[in-house]
This record gives sequence, C-alpha cells and structure tokens, in this order.
Amino acid sequence: MRTAVQWILIVFGIGCSAIALAHIFIGPKTIPGANTPNPSLDGDIRMAMVVFLAYGLACIWAARDLDRHAGLIHLLMLVFFVGGLVRLLTVAYVGWPDAFFKAMIVFELALPLVVSPLLQRVTGRTPAADLVAPSR
Repeated sequence: MRTAVQWILIVFGIGCSAIALAHIFIGPKTIPGANTPNPSLDGDIRMAMVVFLAYGLACIWAARDLDRHAGLIHLLMLVFFVGGLVRLLTVAYVGWPDAFFKAMIVFELALPLVVSPLLQRVTGRTPAADLVAPSR
C-alpha cells in the first residue's frame, strides 16, 4: 500500500506540474471552453500556475518519505479538496462549467478522500496527529 500511495502522489504531482507548465507557457488557450482573457486575467492565471507548479512538485517531493512528510501530504490533500469546494462557488455564482471541469470537481473532491485514509493506514497515525507535527 505504501508504494501505491507514493505512486499516486508522484503521478498526481507530475500531472499538476504539467498542467501548470502548459498554462504558464501556452496560456489560457489550454483551458477548455475559455475565452481569450484580457492581459490582467492572463497574467493572473499564469501567476497562479506558478503556485500550482510548486504544489505539484511538493507532492512529488513528499512522496519520497510518507512517514516523515505525512502532515504535508494531508495538508496538500486538504488544499486540493478546498479547491474543489471553491469550484462549487463558481457553479453557484456563474453556473456549471463544461464537462471537463465537472469531472475535475469530482476528482478534486474524491482524491483527498482516497489518499488521506490510505496514508493514515500506511503511517498508523491520524491526519490530525500528522498535521499537528507536520515534519517528523
């Protein structure tokens, strides 16, 4: 199970990093269903993708030692879950996005609900315990 969690985090981190790099270098054209944004929104999206790139790299880095970095992994999963909840704000304010982003909402809400319990089984510690002591 340890290896499975590590690979989930590595593949997920590579995916996040690839998405971020595409948004940084290609721009908002990589967003399904998006219109051409003005320069302010374009810059805002590209800047936010630097943070998403760091997020993906953190997932890859943390996968190296699940016991030591469990708190960070739980925190990363919490942030991803909250990101899915924030997408639901868009639904409330603007309406449903295209099918790809509907699937992303499901993925963003489901992945943390899979990874955190698996990590808890691997480490034998609760997420709360790992979050209190994020670096062992």
